[in-house]
Amino acid sequence: MLKLYRNNIAEIGTPTAGETTSSSIAVTGSVRFYKEGTWGVAYKKHSASSWTHKASDSQDISETLTGLDASTKYDIKLYVKFNNEYQYGTAINKTTEAAPAENPGT
Repeated sequence: MLKLYRNNIAEIGTPTAGETTSSSIAVTGSVRFYKEGTWGVAYKKHSASSWTHKASDSQDISETLTGLDASTKYDIKLYVKFNNEYQYGTAINKTTEAAPAENPGT
């Protein structure tokens, strides 16, 4: 287990959910970490137990989660991974939009 010292504890902000469609959610936020590591957005269906991690190239995170299910509530939080240990920020919830109605005339 990773021992947390002042120099390896990340500052992790709360994410902000932006534009949302039936299959995607735009997420922004920021983390501050002064060592080598990875960071990004963790998300899962509200009813699920395991998280999916989407890495970001920048600590000023702006990622779009894609391939999501319509009308589904997701938990979203930012993370930093260092020495194979995850540190997480505060989670938010966002529900994707309903799937577009099919056009019966086509």
